Amino acid sequence: MRLSHTRRLPQLAVLAKILCLLMVVMCGAVPAMVRSVSLYSTCSSGNVTVIGRSIKAMGRDDHNAPYQKLTTQSEDFSRKLYIFAEKSQRYICFNKRWKLVGLPKKQKGPMCQFYEVYNGSYLRYRSAVDGTRYIGFNKFGKPMKNPHGRQECFNFIKYNPHADINHHNSLVNMEMGGMEPREPYVVSRKTSPVMRAAKNSLLQADSARGHVHTSTHRHRHSNRWKMRQDGGDSGPRRRHESRHLVEASKY
Repeated sequence: MRLSHTRRLPQLAVLAKILCLLMVVMCGAVPAMVRSVSLYSTCSSGNVTVIGRSIKAMGRDDHNAPYQKLTTQSEDFSRKLYIFAEKSQRYICFNKRWKLVGLPKKQKGPMCQFYEVYNGSYLRYRSAVDGTRYIGFNKFGKPMKNPHGRQECFNFIKYNPHADINHHNSLVNMEMGGMEPREPYVVSRKTSPVMRAAKNSLLQADSARGHVHTSTHRHRHSNRWKMRQDGGDSGPRRRHESRHLVEASKY
């Protein structure tokens, strides 16, 4: 009994050491979670663009496309995220005056951390320091200064930077079961079967009305022709003959 007990002790010690090593690795060397994204501002209809210290939301072209490629990074198991611009090597942060600026890695801090929250079908990025402050852009693509401004200007759509926003919206539309979603998801121009059936019924009704109108018009002309052939429509001809008799009596 004593021999078996002494054999188990070294095994338990080894397992305890392995467990301690795993705990140290998990606590001290947590790998960062990184995702490449682009953020589409619903208010400005542009993508978040970080060029140096300046941050704006503008349309995509060949020049600014690299500056619109962002990564969301989480350095721990909390929900706090950093938003990093790869081309500019800058982090999106608030300064002391709550203005959005692009800061290098050595200057990043709590003012560069955000919570990603849902607002209906859209995403918002709330400051980890002040829960009333969100990333937002007005219709001209400039950062929002008033936290109580137009609420739709704080909404974003997150999509793959290597894909087109229209393609992303069409996929979202398909996932929603063919429903007509709100802007800016409405991209597909294909009509639904119900709309096509309604359109065809309207066209058939218009053609039927046109046919009835044409047949009635032809029927009226045919009646006049028959009256003329039978001598029933002699009113205009008699008036014409009486006029010639009056003119002849003058001479």
